[in-house]
Amino acid sequence: MARQGSTSSLQEEEEIQIDQHIYMRYVKNQLDSEAACLELPLTILLLLSFTGVALFHLRQDVVLSVEQAIEFDIVENANFAWELYFGNKVIHDIHSFADFWSWIRLGFIPLVMQTSWAYSESYADDAAQLFPAAPNVVPDGTWSFQSFGGGSRPIPVTGDYLHYNRIIGGLRFRQEVTPMSNLTCAFPSGAAWENWGEWYGKPCIPAWKELPFVPDTLGAETFAQPQRVEWMLMGSMSVEDMLQKAVDMEDGCAQLVTKNRTGIRESPPCWCEWCATQSPPSPWLREDTQRIEIGMATYNAEYGLITMTGVNFFFSRGSQIHKRVEMMSSWVDPLAAPMSVLVPMFVIDAIWVGALLYIMLSELKEVFLVIRMGDGPHWYNSLKDDYIAFWNCVDWMAIVVAIALLGLFGGLLSASITMQASLGRLLQAEADGAASDRAAYLQLVEGFYSDLEQVITVEKFFRLVLCVYPMMVMMRLFKSFAAQARLAVVTDTLKFALQDLIHFFIVFFGTFFCLCLTSVLFFGQDNADFATVFRAVHTCFRMMFGDWDWSAMGEVRRDMAQMWFSGFMLLMVMILLNMLLAIIMENYMKVKQKISDPSLAPSLAKQLQEMWRRRQQFKAGQRVRLNDIYDAFMQLHGGSENDMLKSNRVLTPTFLLDTVPNLKRTQAERTMKNAAEEYRKANTKEFQIEDLRLKQQDANGKEINAPLERLDDITRRVRDTLLYLQDRIAFYDTVVRHDASTPKDDMTMAMAEAAAARAKNTTDTAVSDEVLEFVSAEVGRLNYETASILGQTVRRVDLRQKHIESRQADMEDSVREMHQTLLNLQSEASSLANKLQRVHSTEAQAPSGSAWRR
Repeated sequence: MARQGSTSSLQEEEEIQIDQHIYMRYVKNQLDSEAACLELPLTILLLLSFTGVALFHLRQDVVLSVEQAIEFDIVENANFAWELYFGNKVIHDIHSFADFWSWIRLGFIPLVMQTSWAYSESYADDAAQLFPAAPNVVPDGTWSFQSFGGGSRPIPVTGDYLHYNRIIGGLRFRQEVTPMSNLTCAFPSGAAWENWGEWYGKPCIPAWKELPFVPDTLGAETFAQPQRVEWMLMGSMSVEDMLQKAVDMEDGCAQLVTKNRTGIRESPPCWCEWCATQSPPSPWLREDTQRIEIGMATYNAEYGLITMTGVNFFFSRGSQIHKRVEMMSSWVDPLAAPMSVLVPMFVIDAIWVGALLYIMLSELKEVFLVIRMGDGPHWYNSLKDDYIAFWNCVDWMAIVVAIALLGLFGGLLSASITMQASLGRLLQAEADGAASDRAAYLQLVEGFYSDLEQVITVEKFFRLVLCVYPMMVMMRLFKSFAAQARLAVVTDTLKFALQDLIHFFIVFFGTFFCLCLTSVLFFGQDNADFATVFRAVHTCFRMMFGDWDWSAMGEVRRDMAQMWFSGFMLLMVMILLNMLLAIIMENYMKVKQKISDPSLAPSLAKQLQEMWRRRQQFKAGQRVRLNDIYDAFMQLHGGSENDMLKSNRVLTPTFLLDTVPNLKRTQAERTMKNAAEEYRKANTKEFQIEDLRLKQQDANGKEINAPLERLDDITRRVRDTLLYLQDRIAFYDTVVRHDASTPKDDMTMAMAEAAAARAKNTTDTAVSDEVLEFVSAEVGRLNYETASILGQTVRRVDLRQKHIESRQADMEDSVREMHQTLLNLQSEASSLANKLQRVHSTEAQAPSGSAWRR
């Protein structure tokens, strides 16, 4: 008996067999899935730590508060066109050269160069009325507070701006200028060129960078080929000198005698240095000016933030002046912060750098492992075949961007140190009184502004790369999601819908572009949102999601605008967007159906539970790690992963026990069964109705009919066979028997008599007895099988008839219940009708009220 059990166990063991390439690919997939799943917490830690790094180092909220205050002050408080205490115009009301200079002299310079403490409107008059005993109340223009270092300077200090900012150096005026030319004029050919030139009377000045719209931040932050640079230095010029320089720049120093400026020694005869070099005299702002920038650097000592403010004026050749105030800020010392900020900042920096180093070392280790185990003659072939893949490229892109961030941060620190040194020299020169030497002081100011622009440029690129890095982290998150079927629903849905989306977007973008082009042709001349194709594409894209300005479109031509708008909404929003949603939802349901099997797509909690179970069993000595199995087979194949994954060796539990040290039989059998089951499910094509109509191939590669066609052929043959059997049975049942005493030979005798009868009417050769006996035996067997099939069919019909009768009885009960319910409802309706009739008769018998009540 014991031997019999041993034999049964041995047979069971021999039944569990699997090819090595199937088993090892299962093990490798399990290891990759676990590794990718374990990367998810690391990626989340990387994202959270990077968030802290970016927020602590940039402190965008502080930068925003400082820049918004400066921009609001320049836009709203630099007024001109004064009427008593009210300035009627602001920067956006500058539409001519004269408006520009009025804004400079009456608005901007008095605003940023505060020389005395500001009091409320009509302070002197109101004080004289409130205090009659002192009619000539003159408030103090400065105040003395406790200052840094124990010294005391009257406030406002020269250069104070908005109380908490200090202007450094002064104000810088510079231009972008386009050359004049007579050859660039666009004259028609109706008259001679000389006649056109004489009529026009001046050269043409085409802009090398035409700006039909208000420039964006990128266009305002960069400045190409600065010319006609003028400085208003605080260290060597008073506010009156600055105003005089503004006048000289406006009129080109053309009236020095009238201004009584020819014999003055304390100041130059012409403050505008560029204007002084022109002959004949020329104003600083001319028709060849394309752009003006008024720049000033301010330092906020409360935060340690330095801001470069640029007030930009763009002169388009369409006679429009675009205005834009742009600020760029940077921390003077990126590491200068209170300890309450520095300590958590350094901790988060260390976490982020540590996670980054761990990822980089892991990738390098994998690269070296692939190169070492490669079986090809060249290492790069091994990398191309076994390592270079989409998700590995994502990892390296994230690493490269992070390294670029670290490099830019180092460059920012270096540029900040250089700028600090330049600022220190400038402050030392002011403290030593060297500002009186205008040339030397101007050189220091220009050097500081150059270093500041370098810092701001590096800081701008640093912020740009910071914006790119979260996208790389997001791709790493999708890598971790791809290892978990239920987290990969989004990517799998897009993957399944890829072909449908490609064809759909061909239609979508074709229709969308035609509608955009129509909007450009119809609205472009009157609406800036549709003036160019790119603007129209962006505007139409926003319209698809409910953001549009109908009033602006309706002002062009309401009827045509309504037709275009209605067509756009009907085609793009109501039809195409819903079709896009239908495509995505259809493929989403396919993905959901595919992962409905828990064995193929376990939940995240189930996967973590399975990993925890493996860990606990490994610690208890009940199993070995999958890495041990993988390493054992790698050693078996001499370190060649390709040979291991391509081997067709048939594995059994006994072979696994002999190959992998400390492997338990239960684990060997379980992993083999799981590998076989996963391979079967992964390679079993999901049944589709369309598969029944597709032609197939047999084992020899010969094309055969579709399954539905083969089923139809088989059904027809079965039907024909049954009809033939029915005919034969009816024939033999009608044959007259000659001898009832020998029933087992009745069939033979009947067949013989029938054959004899047919032989009388035919000239065919007689059939032998052996053939007759064979045919008789086969007909008897068919008769028995037919009777059995007919009996089974009758029993099935009987069962079906009973089922139908049961259903009919249930339906009759339901009809009876419905009939009774209707009777009850009829009774209640009759009762309600009687009540309503009584109420009506009662109201009819009551005396009528007054007319107004009726």
